[in-house]
Amino acid sequence: MPAAHEIHARLKSFYNRETAYYEEASATNRQLSPERARLFGWIHPEDRVLDVGCGTCENGVHLKGRARYFGADISFVGLHMATAALPPGTCRLAQAESQQLPFASNSFDVVLSTYALEHFVFPLHSLDEMWRVCRPGGRVLLISPAYDHPWFLPPSTSHWTRAERGWLILGQTARQFLRHFRPRHFDFARVSRPRVLFETYRSDFDAVHLVSAREVGNFFRAKGAVFLFENKRAPRPAGAPARPGRNPLREWLRDIALRAGWGEHAGLNLQLVVAKPGAE
Repeated sequence: MPAAHEIHARLKSFYNRETAYYEEASATNRQLSPERARLFGWIHPEDRVLDVGCGTCENGVHLKGRARYFGADISFVGLHMATAALPPGTCRLAQAESQQLPFASNSFDVVLSTYALEHFVFPLHSLDEMWRVCRPGGRVLLISPAYDHPWFLPPSTSHWTRAERGWLILGQTARQFLRHFRPRHFDFARVSRPRVLFETYRSDFDAVHLVSAREVGNFFRAKGAVFLFENKRAPRPAGAPARPGRNPLREWLRDIALRAGWGEHAGLNLQLVVAKPGAE
């Protein structure tokens, strides 16, 4: 089983040679999705914005004229493609690893990362770095696939045997249970053998971090962050009828679980906006 640093080195090599990967990502992200548009609403005019895991800088295109955009990515291939494709002055770029950002503490108004967190081999260190470079009063904006439902696994595990995937589901179930009772303990579970290391790339074969929206939220709560927006399921208002076609008993049990804080992230992508305490 590859160690974390070996996985990181092999993924870094992949990202620095595969233009097709970034061509696909660029085509997918060319349109501004509702999720990104919602988060971009928290960016103020002239904010200094750092995009961690920026790829070919589609976020920079959408933010042009409304923010001072800086992009950081592990891949010089992605950054070179961004430089070649985008109008001059659209982006200021740095090749950098998310777990070791080459920027001073408290230097950005906004730290942004969209659909990149699931690819970070060292997510605890990456989130720490994002928090470090965000200034007091600034904001961290995140979007990522999330795997808070234990049965939802990324395509990067699709080559595993049924038994291996079963053990992973059991582990995910235990981790989700413990996250309710040990909110300051962080597992940040990793895919030990992502499929991209063994086969030709297809979408999310390189997902290596089993992102949990609850765990990421717990991390920022431990930092003392102020939550401005969090994507969560809500119970029905008191007295509201069951949804059409749904079993009333099942809906009632679901509402009890949601009011107790269980299952509120299950099946949802991570969408999070937090503010770093301090003066504006």
